[in-house]
Amino acid sequence: MEKGSSWKTFLLSLAATTFSIVLTFGTTAIIDRKKQNAEKREMVMMIMYDMRESLKEVGQCDADLKEFFDIQLDVVAHPEKFNSSYYALATKVPLAQYSSTTETIFRSNIETIQTIGNILFVEAVSSFYDAREQYNTLVVKDFQNQSDQTFLDYNVLRDFNTPGFIFFSEAFLHAMKVDFENCKQLMKVSDEELEVFSEQKEKLMKSTRSKLMEDTNGTSTSKVERNARLQQAREEGDKKLKNQ
Repeated sequence: MEKGSSWKTFLLSLAATTFSIVLTFGTTAIIDRKKQNAEKREMVMMIMYDMRESLKEVGQCDADLKEFFDIQLDVVAHPEKFNSSYYALATKVPLAQYSSTTETIFRSNIETIQTIGNILFVEAVSSFYDAREQYNTLVVKDFQNQSDQTFLDYNVLRDFNTPGFIFFSEAFLHAMKVDFENCKQLMKVSDEELEVFSEQKEKLMKSTRSKLMEDTNGTSTSKVERNARLQQAREEGDKKLKNQ
């Protein structure tokens, strides 16, 4: 009887120990999984935010090209306006101002792809960034380089192929929008979520800019003070040299 009781106690102890181990590792696994999911979501939101901001930039470039074309049409039809059209045309030359930081992180870190774990999303993001790079090269930079003489010579402006650039601009912009929408669907990201993330990002950037301004003001003040002290030292040195 005592032997059976001891065996039963041993089994209960073993069961309790096993349950404790399972509970410990199970809880750890759940916590790790939640952490991984949170990191994955944060990474996805960072990329989606970058894509959305890039679309805004490219959309503005596209709009500028079309306004450039409207001005071009008016000036070509009315040559007498050419000399006064420089500023109007120059301000509509497209300028891409997006940051490539997120793209660099995405492309250079294999852990990013492993963390996201969705190959279709990764492919869509890669396609988006490829299109963005081509847009910057084939539309923005080429237009900037080729449009230089349009401000100086009426004949160059008349023959300048703005419609060709607009065609490429619309094609790339459309492709980027498709990739962006595909990414939203694949990762179930809503416009509302992106807006919340955007507001948080803007608050952080505003706080950072404010801190930088404070540091800059402090640095400027220190520079002024040092210049004043140096000037005072020079004056004192000049006096001593004169009195020698």
